Parts: sequence; structure tokens; C-alpha cells
Amino acid sequence: MSYLGQPANVHLFASGILPYPSFQRVFTHAASHCLQAWRTLGGLQSKDEIYENGFVNDRGDMSLHADGLRDDWQTVRNFDQNLTLVYLHRGQQSDAQSPVLQHLLHAIDHTGPVYALRVESRRALKDALDLAKSLATQSGLVVVLSDPTDRLVTQPSRRRSLRFLVLGNRSTAQKKTAWPALRTRRPMLKAQQKEHA
Repeated sequence: MSYLGQPANVHLFASGILPYPSFQRVFTHAASHCLQAWRTLGGLQSKDEIYENGFVNDRGDMSLHADGLRDDWQTVRNFDQNLTLVYLHRGQQSDAQSPVLQHLLHAIDHTGPVYALRVESRRALKDALDLAKSLATQSGLVVVLSDPTDRLVTQPSRRRSLRFLVLGNRSTAQKKTAWPALRTRRPMLKAQQKEHA
């Protein structure tokens, strides 16, 4: 997820790549009625293999989200309780009755404002980041979680990393002096970045 400019009153507190690799396996319930509409829409035959991508949880089972996100979210909440989450996702999952967002909110125990947007193009990403910047100017602190995991695919695919941005307005930046450390694969930006015009 690249960051595409920001208004002068929006501060970038942190950004990074989270250390949770996705895992891929052949979907064992591929003949399930849950996938029939998905197969029909994609023109797939019942014999065609379907792969699922997800995250291995502490019990060794496949999960829609990484278990470590709960601790990361708690770290961010300790920094500021008034958080808005903007969750960017893509693709389909096997259980259309239970949205991916619902699972994420339960996994991280978030009860505050949340926006979930399907992002599968550069234009959609720009629109989502514009929304996040607008929310940051109004609500204070916005966490953008970009989850590019295609949970159902018809052929093996490469792993994509979870990325995040933490945006805040000028008022939040003046109150906060240090950003907490999260586990990331790439160093986060320092808190109190210079304002971007």
C-alpha cells in the first residue's frame, strides 16, 4: 500500500508491514454448497481445485486473520482509545454469510468506528486513502489496515503482506509525543512526522 499525499493537517504517525505471512492450501471443502455460486460466477468446473489463503492460528488451524493482530491492536489502543479503523480487503471467502470484517472485529476486539472497503485497483486504493485522510482530519486517529489476502483463488498465488498506516490530525499530533512499537518487518516511521503540504 503506497501512501498518496496528505493534507497539511494530517500527520502520518506510523506505517509498516506486519510480520504475519499468509498460508495457502487446497480448499478441502471445495465441493461445498457455499462455493457453488462462486464456481458458477467464475465458470469453474466441480473438479477444478480451489485454494484458500489465511493465517495459521495458535491452534494450528487456518484462520481469516492473524492472531497477532489482537496484541497489535491493543498496543495501538493503549496509545489512544478513540480509534477509527479503515479496513481494506479484497476477494471472496468461503463463508459468504460471515463477512471478513466481522471476523476481524471479533479477533481484535474493536467496538469503535469502522469502515471496510474492497480495494482491488489503484483507483479504489486512492479513494480509500482519501477517505482515511478525511476521517483523520475529523476524528483524530485513524488506523488503515490493508489486507491484500485473496482468501479464495483458483491457482497458487504469491503471499502478500499486511500493511498499515496510522494517521492523525494536528490536534492529536500535538498531544502525542511517542508512538508505541509494533512488531513489523520494516521499521515504522517516527512519530511527529513533518507535515506534508
